[in-house]
This record gives sequence, structure tokens and C-alpha cells, in this order.
Amino acid sequence: MGSDVVASRESVQHALSDRAASVKALLDADFTVFDTAELLALQSERDQRARADAVIDARIQAAIMQRSTAHEIGAKSWADVLITRMRLSAREAATRVRRAEQLAPRRCVTGILLDPALPLCAQALADGDINEGHVTVIAEAVRMATKYVDAAQCAQLEAILVPVARVSGPETVHQAAVRALYVMNQDGLGPDIARHTRGITVGTQDPDGLTRITGWVDAELAAYLGTVNDTWARPGINNPADPHSPANPETTDPETAPPPGPGTKTHDAAAAAAASPAPALPPLTGPAGRDTRSPAQRQHDALKAVLRDTIASGRLGQHNGLPVTVVVSTTLPELETAAGIAVTGTGTLMPMPDLIRLAEHAHHYLVIYRHHTAEPLYLGRTKRLATKAQRLLLHHRDRGCTRPGCTRCANHCQAHHAQPSWAHGGHTDAPTLALGCPPDNQLAELGWTTTIDPTTGRVHWHPPPLLDTGQNTINHHFHPEELLSHPEEAVDDPERQDDS
Repeated sequence: MGSDVVASRESVQHALSDRAASVKALLDADFTVFDTAELLALQSERDQRARADAVIDARIQAAIMQRSTAHEIGAKSWADVLITRMRLSAREAATRVRRAEQLAPRRCVTGILLDPALPLCAQALADGDINEGHVTVIAEAVRMATKYVDAAQCAQLEAILVPVARVSGPETVHQAAVRALYVMNQDGLGPDIARHTRGITVGTQDPDGLTRITGWVDAELAAYLGTVNDTWARPGINNPADPHSPANPETTDPETAPPPGPGTKTHDAAAAAAASPAPALPPLTGPAGRDTRSPAQRQHDALKAVLRDTIASGRLGQHNGLPVTVVVSTTLPELETAAGIAVTGTGTLMPMPDLIRLAEHAHHYLVIYRHHTAEPLYLGRTKRLATKAQRLLLHHRDRGCTRPGCTRCANHCQAHHAQPSWAHGGHTDAPTLALGCPPDNQLAELGWTTTIDPTTGRVHWHPPPLLDTGQNTINHHFHPEELLSHPEEAVDDPERQDDS
């Protein structure tokens, strides 16, 4: 090991020690002794140092990525390494990897050191003159510019925007970027905007149980939705608040006038209608008259009815060994009392009254557990692939991928031989299976091991050495109630104990 390497190592360690001491001093400091002007100055200085820290973090991450691969460490990706070791969100982990690619020096195949992809942003951030918001705007502008211009002009765009960022907020930089991109794309070259913007995003469920949907649909889907709304969203149709509301549109229009009586000539009736003013529409009666829903609510219920009938038709095939259907798990006491919360295969929470209404035309499966444990008695024969009954059990027990930190719901998971693996003589018995998303199912080849707690039935994921920070080995994402229970409840209820 050369003297330069030793000196570099020592300087980094000394800097970290000094930083730890300064942070400790600041944590112990009493900031109430400063006046307002002094506090504002301290705040500005702290923010400048934090901005420079982001460049340091990017360089550290880039050095790791140049020295190894995520698979060699035992992870699916570099973002997965950060999620596992540092408990970052998926978005924050992806951002840090992206910043390493943008702000840290690079090496080509021959080992020559190259400038960062965004060298001016990296320097301005290290100087403390811009922040992460500025970098996000400029990086996105450069990415968009690659659709229109060459690399030299993209670098020119960065050179235009960074000085703006040094004296303006991210919103102003965004406006400047929009104008610059518009000038660059005067010929109208670029992607098909209509094709690139179509899409529907289903958000996460909020505490009220509602999920926000946003997006843009193309002309074909808009035509389908319009046709459905013209029939299935009419007043009185598919009204969940009216037990006598027809579930499907009638084949004839209830508002159609009765046929003319005997002896009435059609042309006479038409002439009379043309000669007289149109009569006022009679008030709606029956289910339509009782319907107090808004047009938006009727369209919501119409789409729900169409999707329900489509799924119930059985024509959608299979997914991960189960028919394409809505899988909902609950307990017998919750059903008997009509109180509680059920969980669907997509991770959606469903109030018990909604589940009871949904179950009116459903096929029911009973999952039996041994007394005081989550171990199943019997669900199918032993074979390589899990049976439908075993998969239903896993939906109920695991609710989603069992690897800590993973948020993939049960519908996106496969049956995983957890203890031991199939390659090591494992049996396809329900107590030894667990849900795992396809990427996590491959982690056994990267040094991960899994075990199942015989008392609780919960799956523990044990990481390889470089990813092991003493973190929790159980995924609580789909069982948040375990984190909210009181200590005495955890002692009394062995199913809620965490032996990780």
C-alpha cells in the first residue's frame, strides 16, 4: 500500500472524527442565546455545508459502484443496497444512485478519470450555491434536451442554467429551462407527446380508505369509458346505496315513450308532436328518482360494476398460480361481528361491510390454524409448485413479499421455498412456503437465507455479511398492526412477538 493511499485513508478518518466532534458540539449547543440575525447566519452556513455533503455522498457512492457490483454484495441493485443497509425509501435510494452518476467523477473502460456528467452542477453544489432542488431541475432539463440536441448543446444548456440557479430558486430555474428547451426544439422534433403522456397512476390508499387515480387516456380508451358511462352510469343503475337498484342497465330505455295505441297512425302522431311544444319531462321515478349520487360518483360505480363483471367472468386467465380475481383475507370473528378490516391481495384495506357485500357472489375458502399459532394444519399435497390453496394461505398469512423493506403486494409475489429452499431438498408444504416477489426470490443465489419461526409462522430473511447491519429480519410493511401493539399485548399474544 503506497504512502499516498495511507495518507488519504488517514485524512478521511481524521475528517470524519473532527466532523463527529463538531456535530456533537452542535447537538449540545444552546441556540437560544443567539439573536435572530445570528441564527439566520448559522442556518445559512449549516445549509451550505449540507449541500457540499451531498457531493461527498455522491463521490462515496460512485467509488463503491466503481469497485464492486450490487450482486457481489448480495443485492438486486445499488438502490437495494441503500434500502437494506440504511433503511432509505425507494425514491431516496434511487435519487442517491442517480446523484452518484451525475455529480461524481467517472472512469472510462481504460481507467482514465473523467469529469462528472453534470460538472457545473457538481461544482456549484460543492460550493454551497445551489441545492438538491436545483440539481433535480437542471438534470431533468438536460435529460429532455438529449431528445432534441447533441451532447455539446446539452452541456451548453447546463452552462446556461447553473448561473441562474446560483441566484434563483428552483421554480425560476424551471421556467428558464422550459424556455431554453422550447428554443432548442423549434423544429418540433422529438417524441410523440400523445403517445408518451398516456397512462394511469393508481396512488396509495389514504387513511379514509380512498385511493387517488390520475392520468391521461388515449382516444380509444376514452371512447370505451364514454360508452360505459352512457349506459352503466345512468341514474338509478348500480347504486350501492339502493338495494333495489338494477345491477345492470336494462335492455330497453325506461324513458322510451309507450307505443301508439290502436288506430293511431304514425304520421299523424309525428305531425301532432311537431305542431305542439315539447312537454316538460316528468320527474324521475323508481331507482332513478331515489338516486342522489353526483355524475362523478355514478361514473365511479359504473366502472366498478364493469370491472367486477369482467373479473367474475373468469376469462382473464391466471396470475402467479391463482385465477385473476380479488383475493381478500379476514377472520371468522370479524365476519361474525361485521367489524374489522380485511386485506386484499393488492394490499388494499377493506371495511367489513364492503367485504360482506363483495362476498355475496364469491367463492369462499376456510384457512384453519392450530390453536395460538399461525401454522396451517393441511393445505394440499407436496409438489414442486404450490397449489391454489397454498397460495391462498400465503395471501392471508404474509399479505405481500416477506423480505424486509419490500413493498410488493401479494398479487405481485410468488410462492417461495423458505425453509429449506427447493434446491436444498425443501418440500412444497404450506408451513415452509412464503411469499416473495420475483426479484427477491433470486436473492438466495446472492447469499441470502430464509428461516421460518415455528411459533409465529413469520419468515426471517438473513442478509449476507456486507448487507448485515443488525437490521430487522421480518417485514412489517404488510403487518403494521404489529408495530402499534402495546408491549403487554405482544407478551400475551405469541403471534405478535418479533423474535428477530
